[in-house]
Amino acid sequence: MPMNELRSTAFQLEILDMLQPKIKSVLHQTSFQNRLDLEQEISLMIIMTVQTKQFRKVPSFFKLIECEKIKII
Repeated sequence: MPMNELRSTAFQLEILDMLQPKIKSVLHQTSFQNRLDLEQEISLMIIMTVQTKQFRKVPSFFKLIECEKIKII
């Protein structure tokens, strides 16, 4: 995935949508008054991590098998 695509707003929203159930479940561990603030902080941290993280290109299945064969020999 190109870096432009990783930093796009649509991609960031997609990541947040995927993590939303987990975020909501974790928020139940805190008091009701702090949930909205904490949710915003968690979302901000996720977005910042997605923007700064260097993602490696995942090898194809056949490339992975080829590398494993070389390691075995």
